[in-house]
Amino acid sequence: MDKWIKPNVDTSKWEYFDLSCNSRDDTDDKVLNDAVAAGMRIKAIFKEPTITPTSEQKQKFGLKKLFGSPNGAMRKGWNGVTISRDTIMIDNLELGYKNIVLCDRHAVGGEYGAKWKLVGPGQVKTVFTGPDGKEVVVDERTLVDQCNTAVFYHNPYDNVSQLADIFYTRCLENNVVP
Repeated sequence: MDKWIKPNVDTSKWEYFDLSCNSRDDTDDKVLNDAVAAGMRIKAIFKEPTITPTSEQKQKFGLKKLFGSPNGAMRKGWNGVTISRDTIMIDNLELGYKNIVLCDRHAVGGEYGAKWKLVGPGQVKTVFTGPDGKEVVVDERTLVDQCNTAVFYHNPYDNVSQLADIFYTRCLENNVVP
């Protein structure tokens, strides 16, 4: 941070949240909730890599309990709009990329909230039941293999136009072809 970021970027108004396993454990995850709220308020967040601890890591780090994925909490808290993963371009610093790469992802419901089961051969059916009790078959298929993983997740469609607006605006501002 002191060597690469601060000489090139004004960080005086940045807010910092320690999302380490120990900090999340010490605050009963309040620090993560505060970070999610800050992202909602500021409309942006820069996050370093984090881990979702396993049972073994819970024991190794001396954690009181396991907490879920910080990325999943952010995606859920922001209703999926938007997780951006971009190259960070700093003047006079060669990082290996000559051109900026922008990646925005509609990111709620996905693999972090997915439910799954190992199943054998048979039928899998996903059924949606509306508030009126009417059922709609979303997917139905025959599984013939001896071992299959049946996975289900959803993504809200209501905010896809908002996601598109964010992404295409960023592309235009950065002169990047989508």
